[in-house]
Amino acid sequence: MFTTGDVCKRTGLTERSIRYYSNLDLLKARKNANGQLVLSKLDLEKIIQILAAKITGYKLKDLKDRQPSLGLIKKDLTQIIADLENILFHLDLTDSEENLIENIKLLQNYNVKYLLKR
Repeated sequence: MFTTGDVCKRTGLTERSIRYYSNLDLLKARKNANGQLVLSKLDLEKIIQILAAKITGYKLKDLKDRQPSLGLIKKDLTQIIADLENILFHLDLTDSEENLIENIKLLQNYNVKYLLKR
């Protein structure tokens, strides 16, 4: 079992975030005799899942109703990496007006796919 203070010191996560995840029922943390929030190994694994899901664009309120598996999160992250590699490749191709227009189109598509859904 880990107190929130221990987890925060060792990970950089804030106590406020942990309490918020717990208040949303994303964690099953309990209070100990001293009134401190205590996390189990399962809670720590859930925090990993929450943080990874946030990176892929899930909102916390969505995670309350539907928590994606780590397999699905890994698949999403793999797609994001592939998309970023594609963007990097195309950013080097700005030597003609046609490539500039194509790059704008490509980046706009990725903005719609990733940024506008956040």
